[in-house]
Amino acid sequence: MRWWGSGWQPATRLAVWLTAGALIIFSFLFVAWWKADRLPLIFPPQLELLDHQVWSHGAEALSLEQYRSFHQGIANLRIQWRREQSHWWPTTNTQALRAIYRQLLQEGSTLLEASKHQKATRHQQLTTALDAERRQVRRLRALTGIFDVRRNLRALSVTEGLLNQVASRLVQARDHQAQILLEQARESLGPIESQAMAQMKRYGAASQLAKWNHWVASTLNWSSTTGGTAMIVLKASRQLVLYQHGKPLRRFPIELGFSGLQDKVQEGDGATTEGQFQIIQKKWPGATKFHKALLLNYPTSEHHRRFKEAKIRGEVAAHRAIGGLIEIHGQQPNGNNTTNGCIALNNEDMDVVFHLANEGTPVTVVGALESDNWVVKALHDIMEHPRHRTALTVNPIQWDTGNAL
Repeated sequence: MRWWGSGWQPATRLAVWLTAGALIIFSFLFVAWWKADRLPLIFPPQLELLDHQVWSHGAEALSLEQYRSFHQGIANLRIQWRREQSHWWPTTNTQALRAIYRQLLQEGSTLLEASKHQKATRHQQLTTALDAERRQVRRLRALTGIFDVRRNLRALSVTEGLLNQVASRLVQARDHQAQILLEQARESLGPIESQAMAQMKRYGAASQLAKWNHWVASTLNWSSTTGGTAMIVLKASRQLVLYQHGKPLRRFPIELGFSGLQDKVQEGDGATTEGQFQIIQKKWPGATKFHKALLLNYPTSEHHRRFKEAKIRGEVAAHRAIGGLIEIHGQQPNGNNTTNGCIALNNEDMDVVFHLANEGTPVTVVGALESDNWVVKALHDIMEHPRHRTALTVNPIQWDTGNAL
């Protein structure tokens, strides 16, 4: 028997054996290469997606250092990943790169959760601040018609428009724009708040309350001594109280001018004058368009003195007049009992007051007698709001040392 290839030439047999050996070795190498711990050909998209999610939740603004570290870590890993893929045979870096990949996934997940929490906190902060500013606007709106806020009505409307835009941006989850608009609204409210507080604070001032109480005490002492009729007008509570023999007889609701809680300074300011007056004329129907009227002796010598001093200080323009014709009167022919600075009653109440009043009857007009009047309470809320405004900034994400990126 002849063995396979025994008839071949030695050179031929050697070539066959070498070829067979090479194929066997190549097969082993191919299997080893195929089963080697190689990285995926394509860089895993999970990190890219996580990076986008973290960025979209505002991590860059909330925690710049941590976000940059995470983002740069992905970029560095991507470069090393591609470099590793360029090698024909896996290197010892493969396991290290996989470890970095897992670490970045963990860091990104932690950063994402923290960013979500901070974003929710910021959104809630803006929503709470918006509600607070809207309440302040309503407080200031409520002063219209009793304090002189005419010059600020446009600014108040602008503020309301800004707050409406804030609400819209919050619904759209555009919190950064909402914050900018809310800061603008706060800035717009500042001058309005300052003016309101300047006008209202005297209703809680001890010296002013003492003066008003002195005027009233003097008037009631006269009524008690003489048994005569006297009138006390309380502007804050919007009441006219009729006294006889120093005792209250009747109370009537009244209306004041468009800035009636202010003390009159000049003609056309819409304020209701304060002081101790007397009725100098009773106007019957036909002599007034307001049903009936009681004309007061405004301005008194004291008012003339104050008006002159205000002009010297530049608080009143040189061409302005002091005003006059301050009355206690009834309703207009159309039934409206609004007034530009007088004291208005409905016609039925005016008939009673008119009947009991005479020329010379004292009329004392004051803001309030007690420090717990509603103006002081409203002023407290208006003043407290700016003091408790919180900054519209969110603190950077605080990391435990174990979670530091």
